[in-house]
Amino acid sequence: MSKRRNPFDDKSPIEEILPKPPDIYESLRVAEPRRRNRNWEKTHQNQKVVYRGVDPKLVSRVKSIAKEFNIREGEVARFFLEYGLRSYGSGELDLTPYPNPERLRMTLFPSINWSASQKTKSSSMRKIRKKKTNLPFWKVITTWRNFSSEVKSEISDLASEAGLGVPVGELVTALLHFGFSAYDRGLLKLEPVAEMNNHKLLERGAF
Repeated sequence: MSKRRNPFDDKSPIEEILPKPPDIYESLRVAEPRRRNRNWEKTHQNQKVVYRGVDPKLVSRVKSIAKEFNIREGEVARFFLEYGLRSYGSGELDLTPYPNPERLRMTLFPSINWSASQKTKSSSMRKIRKKKTNLPFWKVITTWRNFSSEVKSEISDLASEAGLGVPVGELVTALLHFGFSAYDRGLLKLEPVAEMNNHKLLERGAF
């Protein structure tokens, strides 16, 4: 009598007979890492300025005017700074530096006590317990974009030792103050022109 065959002894399992289904994860496309295009930043890097020591009230006024006319803050600052530079060149604005006893450099504001926030030793401990007040001017950092590289260089040269020999922040403060004074008296007017997504104060970098 022949031996009956055991169906479970088949050495060819079903898994080997049927094709293996494809792995779903292998069929998915993996996104390649994207590199950020920084060509715009490189191209417009010279249109950015960073100043330390500008009067915060004047910086706030720049923001307010920019919001009122829907203009970029850098263009507003440039507008008033260029006016101050032109007035200085024509002799209308006097920028006479004075020795600063607290620093080695000269100053345009000799009447301002830059260390007024520091009291005498007797009251220093009392001030520490008080709430922190506003930062001194020289600690305030202001950044403007859409700025003119020519105006940036002109301000830097005028504030250098070969020029007035004063901090750049003081020079920017003096120029803005003079420009705002003329603006308040009606001697200086802003006439922005329409742009696609905004308003532009200056056309092609010139008045």
